[in-house]
Amino acid sequence: MTDPGGARGSRPADDDPEVEADEHDADDAALSWGDERDASHLEGPSRAEVVDDDDGLPGAMSSASLVGHGVFGGVALLSSVGWLVSRDQFLISFGGSAVDHVQTALWLLGVGLALVAPALWFVTTILLVPQTRSSRRLLVFAVGAVALAPWPLVIGAGA
Repeated sequence: MTDPGGARGSRPADDDPEVEADEHDADDAALSWGDERDASHLEGPSRAEVVDDDDGLPGAMSSASLVGHGVFGGVALLSSVGWLVSRDQFLISFGGSAVDHVQTALWLLGVGLALVAPALWFVTTILLVPQTRSSRRLLVFAVGAVALAPWPLVIGAGA
């Protein structure tokens, strides 16, 4: 049988081992990413560089940290509501003199600050404690929850 392409377009036989080796080398070269000596080789970031990457963008928060933020945010909200509910027990009107009016105004200011203190603590903690220190942030939330709880309502004083 004659080759239809003749000598100019002849294709080597499929069972030629030299052709198979060349095709195999070409496939292996296509799957190679090169090495350090290759001019087109680019080294990707190492794991340490990815973890320590500080480009100003917030990273993903762990699930436990996210739940902790939600719990302490709810506690701060409930503390503010607790102070709001119990404020009527603490509205004291002092006597009729000017000094007594100043005392009444200062007492009302203290009650007003007690209302906003838990929410202010929560927001301030988020702004000042870095997200990367989530355990420290949760500890600061816990300290604020204990310190700013509406203790008169919790222990039943003034009832």
